[in-house]
Amino acid sequence: MESSTFADSVNHFVGIDVSKGWLDCYLRPLEQYIRVNNDSQGFKQLAEWLDRHGADRSTTILCMENTGIYDDRLLGFLQTAGWNCAVEKTTVLDKVTPEHHRKDDAYDAAKLAEYADRYIDHLHLYRPTPQAVECLRQLVAERRRLVRQRAAVKTKQTQSTHLLTVSEQVRRSWQAQQQCYDEQITAIEQRIKDLIASHPQMSSYDQLLQSVPGVGEVTSWLWLILFYGQQTLDAKQIASRFGFAPHSKTSGSSIQGQTRSSGHGASQMRQCMTLAARSASTHYKKFRDYKQIKQREGKNWPIVRNNIINKLIKIMCAIWNSGCQYQVNHTSRFDQQKNAA
Repeated sequence: MESSTFADSVNHFVGIDVSKGWLDCYLRPLEQYIRVNNDSQGFKQLAEWLDRHGADRSTTILCMENTGIYDDRLLGFLQTAGWNCAVEKTTVLDKVTPEHHRKDDAYDAAKLAEYADRYIDHLHLYRPTPQAVECLRQLVAERRRLVRQRAAVKTKQTQSTHLLTVSEQVRRSWQAQQQCYDEQITAIEQRIKDLIASHPQMSSYDQLLQSVPGVGEVTSWLWLILFYGQQTLDAKQIASRFGFAPHSKTSGSSIQGQTRSSGHGASQMRQCMTLAARSASTHYKKFRDYKQIKQREGKNWPIVRNNIINKLIKIMCAIWNSGCQYQVNHTSRFDQQKNAA
């Protein structure tokens, strides 16, 4: 929660269990429940229901789980109407739900209200995504889908070389699909570039990110989607978020595991940062030398690659925070102190 003053003033807590067709809503501490449709009419009924029970916009917080697209219109309506909303991970109910066999929407709504009441200081207030960033997210997601489908067509064409006979109609169909995907992907990429160019600050961040060795357009686009609007980035938090940060595994004297990264995180970001590390260690002398030194020391490539990714994340966060492009001959303060010693 961003403000302790606001947290102290809240006296009504609403848990909303969101599904495709309806919303189950529970008002605490009045212990009131209602189910409305997940549409514009249902949103109005929810607001009227809250008003009837004396839930004021300035002293009420509505808590729901992140359900993807099903809560998008609801959040837009509530935000416009001035309600305070918190969107939490789907695992938060584990903190307030004992082991039980009951599972229904009304029960979950009540537990969400209880969670908001008990853990108000940990709630994440919803802030709408800027329209440009949402547009960028949709375009990048659509491009990724088309690239996967194009790759599937290419695979069919490659596999067909091992077949004794291939229908000419099927072959022409593959070629037509290939051409269609190429045209659509090119058009979407151009639209993405135009969108970024039309926003000076977004364009500035894009240029900063692409100045980093190994970082290309797609990686830069993903960083803009995830972090645009934040003034400062924490490299350790980002590395941990995407499963690149090394974590120790020790407990007492009996458990002495190796320090390693979790390997868990957003698959697309992990894939892009892996490609960036491979590119940097191949085409840029500083990273290529580091790779060779570590491999001569006996480190295997996955460990070296993970180290390079962490270096890239630190660099990307540093230039994001400073607003200065990457300098090939830059020497960090740590390296300066080490060389002086």
